[in-house]
Amino acid sequence: MIIAGAGGHGLEVYSVLLSLGLDSDKLFFFDDDASKRENFTFGKKVLTEDQELRDSFITNPNFCLGVGNPVFRKSLKVKLTNSGGIHLGILAKTAINQSGSNTRSDLMEFAFCGPEVKLGEGVLINTRAHVHHECEIGDFAEIGPGAIVLGGAKVGAMCRIGAGAVILPGVILGENVIVGAGAVVTKNTAENQTIIGVPAVRLGNK
Repeated sequence: MIIAGAGGHGLEVYSVLLSLGLDSDKLFFFDDDASKRENFTFGKKVLTEDQELRDSFITNPNFCLGVGNPVFRKSLKVKLTNSGGIHLGILAKTAINQSGSNTRSDLMEFAFCGPEVKLGEGVLINTRAHVHHECEIGDFAEIGPGAIVLGGAKVGAMCRIGAGAVILPGVILGENVIVGAGAVVTKNTAENQTIIGVPAVRLGNK
């Protein structure tokens, strides 16, 4: 199985897969950055050439995403799918998913996803992040470690919710919104904004 991305988040994904019983000898990383072969913790496991990737998929076409940034998550998903791979989501042993959602999203250690939550493709709910009842999370959005998205909130595609941030109930975020670490979002935010602070305001407006 391939982990798409040889970086810090990829290491955490690797650990989660080991805890789920996957064989370490059959886990590899893919990264476009050839220097990762020498500089990454598991450099000998890093594939950097497209042909290496295609050859690996002959024996096992499955892959998961090992990066957090939504832009990279989407681009790697497209690249590996076009190379013959099959994208799988991650559900860590300690994660709780009450949503019934079968989309290919990732719930890392101690993540929580409540009932009637709608998860888009490639969503990352990172370690100890919570997404509560009836929320909607758009494609490839990243909910950072310890962040909380409260009931009925909507997070648009490609959003990045920083570590420890809180999105209050019913708040709607447009696509490509970045929420700073520790921010508390109390009102709707249009697409392509960066917001920070308590309460959160548009960057540059403080």
